[in-house]
Amino acid sequence: MERFLDARPTGPLMVCVGSASVAGIVWLARHSHNRPVTLLIGDMKSRNFTRASEADRAVALEFVGREDVMILSWYRTERSAQGRSEAHLKVWAACDRRGKPTSFLVGSANLTIAGLHENVELMALADPSEHSYLHQTLHGLVEKAWKAEERLIECLEEAGSNARERRHRHPKASRHHHQAKAPSGCGTQVLAVSSLFAAIAALLFGRRKRHR
Repeated sequence: MERFLDARPTGPLMVCVGSASVAGIVWLARHSHNRPVTLLIGDMKSRNFTRASEADRAVALEFVGREDVMILSWYRTERSAQGRSEAHLKVWAACDRRGKPTSFLVGSANLTIAGLHENVELMALADPSEHSYLHQTLHGLVEKAWKAEERLIECLEEAGSNARERRHRHPKASRHHHQAKAPSGCGTQVLAVSSLFAAIAALLFGRRKRHR
């Protein structure tokens, strides 16, 4: 993906993935070279945006808030003959200045840390004979999708607030936890040893009395 972007440094960019994370959006922000970006995410569940540093959230929020960045989402949840479905494709399209895709990168990687760095993923350039099909598919998907900037900003801000609350709460909870555990750990052991010595002493004392 990095080589794909470096070889095509100008013109609008379209990225369609099944899921994304804060780290993935930060990666895209830093590698898209301030070019116009349309990012379509199929799975917008807030759990994908919970683990991130405040610095990364700030970069992601700045990226999402840019005027030349559009965030879209598409999924269907109603039960029907086809069942539930969502945008699950992983396609990167580099476009010319008029917005027409000129090359496509297609594969398996989502815009997440796992997809970018951890999993075994495969992304390959599409053959020009497939460009028309890919263009029509993406165009149809974008036409059906809805804008999701506000939803993504809400997820990022909510996750940041929850993280700050946990940091303020955990130090106190941690101290109380250790204070509570100290008596039940060392204190219990001391009490058990003392009781054992007392029992032995009582037994020896009882034997001496019988011998007398």
